[in-house]
Amino acid sequence: MNLDSDLIRIPPFVDSHIHFVKEGRAVSPDGLVDIVKSLLKHGIFAVMDMGYKTGIGLVARRILSEGGSVIPLIIKSAGFAIYRKGTYGVFLGRGVIEKDDIKKTVGEIADAGADYLKVVNSGVVCTRKEGFVTPGGFPIKFLKAICDEAKNRNLPVVCHANGDEAIRHAIIAGASSIEHGFFISKESIHLMVEKGISWTPTIFALSSITSTLRPSEARNIEKVVEGHLEAVNYGDSIGAKLRIGTDSGSKGVRHGESFFDELGFFKKAGIAFDKILSYACLDSRETPKDSYLMVRRDFIESRKIEAVYYDNKEINQLLGGL
Repeated sequence: MNLDSDLIRIPPFVDSHIHFVKEGRAVSPDGLVDIVKSLLKHGIFAVMDMGYKTGIGLVARRILSEGGSVIPLIIKSAGFAIYRKGTYGVFLGRGVIEKDDIKKTVGEIADAGADYLKVVNSGVVCTRKEGFVTPGGFPIKFLKAICDEAKNRNLPVVCHANGDEAIRHAIIAGASSIEHGFFISKESIHLMVEKGISWTPTIFALSSITSTLRPSEARNIEKVVEGHLEAVNYGDSIGAKLRIGTDSGSKGVRHGESFFDELGFFKKAGIAFDKILSYACLDSRETPKDSYLMVRRDFIESRKIEAVYYDNKEINQLLGGL
């Protein structure tokens, strides 16, 4: 391929929040292959899988590590999430209701090979009621017990949390990452920075649902997104450890394609181009040797990568074996 001087070379991307499902539903083996192909073709060489009730992310990781596979997708997986029975999270993993359940459930997830523990500590943003989050999550003492047991099993805790109280509790309990984080306060952002906790704001995943809503509900979600963009900007300004994560696999959120939507929202939030790249790309310690992307400086707007290379070979040469 002829590459002109307007192109810049950047490391491959990492999507820090995906699910190995499509439209929220389980996939066949062929569907799993389609997901992997789409991620790689969009320059995503590493993902953090946030769990599903079947543990499909662990299956995907095992398949790509077997038989000397040359497919360069690095998968870290929660396998299954933990949620409070009777509230949001049933499709994501394992429900617990008693403190006695914690050791057994965390142990099962650790023994399955999870890289970290995903905890669902709230519901989701309500479309009908402004500033409201649907039921979900744990009392702070219960959450602390989960985080302590995860620590005993050497599992970092990534925490789905919306609403400032749920976010604050996750920070205090010992989470290493906040996922989503809608309605976060400046005080909680400062606390995350102080404790070195990362934040994956998943802006596009919420914004994408507006086309399916009634006008009044769509306006409510648009206001939530505007506030979230302001929070992301503030976090960036004080040194928050931001990550680009799409929540792809959710309804209306496609693997690979949605990464550019999320990049666009980070730009809309006022984040500088070089900072966006630092949040989006693998660092030098994780990047496979001689693997890189060629893009133009307007690639976020054009949604186009000019070339994807793995070990100095164009990625399409490698995908033929899938």
